[in-house]
Amino acid sequence: MKVCPQCQRNYTDDALSFCLDDGSPLVTASAPSSFDPSATVQYPQSRETSPPPTMMYQPGQPPPSSTPPPAWSPMPPTQKQKRSVWPWLIGIGAVLVFVGIGVVILVLAVASVTNTNNNNGNNSNNNNRAANRPANNSNSNANTRSDLTTFTDDFSTQSWGTGPSTYGNIWYQDEEYHMHATKGGYIVMYAPDKKEYYDENATVRVGLRSIDGNPPNTGYGLVVHGEKKDGKLEDYAFLIYNGDDPKYKIVLHKAGVESKMGDWTSSSAIRTGTSPNQLEVRMRDRKMDFYINGQFITSITDAEGYLRGRVGLYTSDAGEVAFDDLEVSK
Repeated sequence: MKVCPQCQRNYTDDALSFCLDDGSPLVTASAPSSFDPSATVQYPQSRETSPPPTMMYQPGQPPPSSTPPPAWSPMPPTQKQKRSVWPWLIGIGAVLVFVGIGVVILVLAVASVTNTNNNNGNNSNNNNRAANRPANNSNSNANTRSDLTTFTDDFSTQSWGTGPSTYGNIWYQDEEYHMHATKGGYIVMYAPDKKEYYDENATVRVGLRSIDGNPPNTGYGLVVHGEKKDGKLEDYAFLIYNGDDPKYKIVLHKAGVESKMGDWTSSSAIRTGTSPNQLEVRMRDRKMDFYINGQFITSITDAEGYLRGRVGLYTSDAGEVAFDDLEVSK
């Protein structure tokens, strides 16, 4: 029998050399002198000598835990969100719209400038005409036919009647047609008997002026639908007085007798003194519209049904007057 000198544990297996508890070398125990083989020997409580099972693990890894780690599954990688193409499409569309609007505005601006330049050119050409040819105002009798023809007599060629008579005197001077009536009388001179001077459904204009600023008190002006029947005058005359109180009237000649279509009517459209004026009559069937210096004055109906005749000129009393730039448009 052997015994551990440290813990005093006895071992009956003589093959053991070291203490199983503390590893100390065992020594052979000698029997005490009072050893009683029959006495009961107490041994210390045996200890668990079975070593725990060996666990295998690789170097560099932590030793295994008795509690298994919780299961872990990696999160799926975040997918990159696709960007919508609509904002790009809307932006491109807006740019195209603005560009289109800009092009339209540019085209309109160029057209406006071109039209303005054309109008200015036309106005410049019109302004170069004689001062007694003002622009015409539009009216219900305006002739807009594309085949409109205009005949003009600027009195540079002597084709109208001239010479003195019991009614006054008529002559050409400085490419104008001058007329002077006797005191208290009047003169009506019809144009030459040529088709260009006939005024059926025509527009007739003439420029006229007082030579000395002392116009005839009983008026001077333009004659339309002129015709002699049995040697007597039949026509309408559009007359003005351009003295201190400018005014106009329309008279009718029938069977050689003059009658007023109305009283003298004041008009601010008439230029006074020696300034030239323009008289205009627009005829469509029985309707006649009257203009002074391009401004509409009045209308009448041809109740006599003259409808057609020659244009003519009229003056009265003693004041000298001159006519120029007669136009007949059909």
